[in-house]
Amino acid sequence: MILPEQFDQNELFVLTSLLIFYSLLFWLPNRFPLSLIILMMISSATVARLTDHLLSGSKMNLYSIMDLDKYELFDFFTYLLYAPFGYFLVYGYDKFKLQGISVLLYILVWALGATAFGEISLLFGVFKYKEWEASYSFTYYFIMISLMLLVYRFFKRSYKLHKVEIYNR
Repeated sequence: MILPEQFDQNELFVLTSLLIFYSLLFWLPNRFPLSLIILMMISSATVARLTDHLLSGSKMNLYSIMDLDKYELFDFFTYLLYAPFGYFLVYGYDKFKLQGISVLLYILVWALGATAFGEISLLFGVFKYKEWEASYSFTYYFIMISLMLLVYRFFKRSYKLHKVEIYNR
């Protein structure tokens, strides 16, 4: 894997974000079985990787990630940021037992927060927009967050069907 040409603010931002997000993840009390945590985190990271491949790849090329147009080590690290994002998303959704209009508000808040984090990442040079805009990010996150919550509900229902205990502490 290619190393960055120089270690600067975007690599530092990614490492700092990883440290904060994963520290918070391990600090939170367990709510779910380990298998469900892994499923949600892998789902989040995979969706991010596939989306970035489609949108920042050679065909569309709407934005680039990190310093090089080639896949580098810190590109991989950016995908690791999406795993706790998915976990925190379903953690709050489950903890607060949201229903009705509160689910829509929850999705809106998360989409705004994710868009804001993307804009902060842009300031630190993690992303470089070519044909991309923040409004696209909001729309994308709104759709993806909605889908992630549906996936979580599917997993949760599957666990209940198979009588696997969901903690929900």
